[in-house]
This record gives sequence, structure tokens and C-alpha cells, in this order.
Amino acid sequence: MLYFIDLVKKLENKSNEERKNTVINILNNKKIKHKIENYNYYGNIGSNIIVELGKGEKYSIASAHYDAVPGSPGANDDASAIAVLLKLIDNLKKIKLKNKIRVIFFGDEEIGRFGSLSYIKKHNLRNLIGVYHMELVGMGDSIGLWPITNFNKNSYIIEIIEKILKMKKIYWERVDNLPAFYGDDLSFREYGFKHAICISVVYKKDKKKIKKFVKSPIPSVIFKYYFGLVPKMMKLYHSKNDKSEYLNESAMQMTAEVLTESLIKLDNMFD
Repeated sequence: MLYFIDLVKKLENKSNEERKNTVINILNNKKIKHKIENYNYYGNIGSNIIVELGKGEKYSIASAHYDAVPGSPGANDDASAIAVLLKLIDNLKKIKLKNKIRVIFFGDEEIGRFGSLSYIKKHNLRNLIGVYHMELVGMGDSIGLWPITNFNKNSYIIEIIEKILKMKKIYWERVDNLPAFYGDDLSFREYGFKHAICISVVYKKDKKKIKKFVKSPIPSVIFKYYFGLVPKMMKLYHSKNDKSEYLNESAMQMTAEVLTESLIKLDNMFD
């Protein structure tokens, strides 16, 4: 049985509403308590799905988005991350936490991060201690942490995950600003919260090509994407070929293990 791939297959090729309902149905079938938080962000109506584990005032966030761009099956972006979050919940249910961990499935990331922006607008972030967001974690053997800039380069959440990656002998790289790319972690940094990063997975052999592409100015990215001058991973991104058949179970398993250990370590830092 392919745990992660099977979950991705339940989500791919579905509308955003169907993807949302699929996540809710999976949580219901697993008997996992969750909250559906509706929002109206300046006329954009949607929902976030929130699972809260642990107790206490302080909390961390692990997140992904359930929506996909029109015409894309949305397997790697971002059903792969949804599968990792579901495994994370299973892992953390066995752990006695000092604080809360909120696992959030955000809506409307693709059209403007409306889900995460609405969450921030509604919630007091005073007790938030860290955000690990995931984008494109379904194919590859190494991890990219991004964007890491002068604003957040000294964040303890980066130190935590890098120590775990080093211990597990997983190759990783820090990547700074990506002009044409973003995730829901950006919403938190825009708010002034620096302990928020994005996790992605790539093939180490392709890292130079991918890094060169994603760090290109926006006009260059559009040109290269339109004419197919991009690494395979980025050819699949936001395309009709973002399918589960291109993903590998090991990438999502690796991400789930690293994310679980990072959040437990972060939780233990705060009483």
C-alpha cells in the first residue's frame, strides 16, 4: 500500500470544493476532530480546515493549501503536502505535547493567499511560535528551505529543521527570495512574523537548474515556462501534467518524518 500516493489520488483531478470536501471526509473517517473556519476576504468566500492538537496558550502551525490552479490535477501542488499533513496528524496523536500544534489546510492560496490572510486577520498571533508551510513535496530526494533572507535567517525554526536534516543525513539548501513564487508562509512574514518558512522537495541532481529557474526575474520565468525551457519538476508545476504518477512515496515519507521531528523539537522549546 502506498500511503501518500493513495491519498494524493483521492485529491487529484478534483475541483477545489471537491478537494476541500475530500480532506474533510478523510478527517471524519479517521475520527479526527477539526474545525471548518469560513471566511469572506473582501468578497472572496472560502474555508480553512483546522486540526488542533495539544493544549496550552502557545502554538505552532504546519500548513498546506488544498486548492489547485484551474486545469491542473494538483498532485504535487499541493496534494502531496496535504498527504504529509494527514500523516503528521497521525504521528502527533501519539505524542504528549507541551503546547498546541495547529495543522491547517488553507483555501485560495493560488488566487492570492486568501485563506492564510483571513486566518491572520481573524486570529491573534501573539502566541504563535512558528510556521512550517509546504509546497511541492511529492518528488525528489533533497529539501529546499525558502525564502531565507536577512529577515528570518536567524529564526530558531530554521535552526531546528537544519539540525534534524543534518542528523538524518538529508541533503538540503537554503534558498533566498524567489521573485515569481510564494506560499502561505509569506502571509505571516508580511504580518511581521519572522519564524515562518516554506519546505519543498526536489531532486538533488536537478537542484542547480531548478534554483536558476526559480530565482529568475518574473519576465524570464514566464518566457522560459512558455517555451518549455524549464526543469522537469517545473514543467509539471501548474500544468495539466501535475499528476500522481510522477510523484514518489519516499519524498513524502521523508518530509513527514522531518516535519514531525521539527514540530516536536519546537514544541519542547516552549513551556
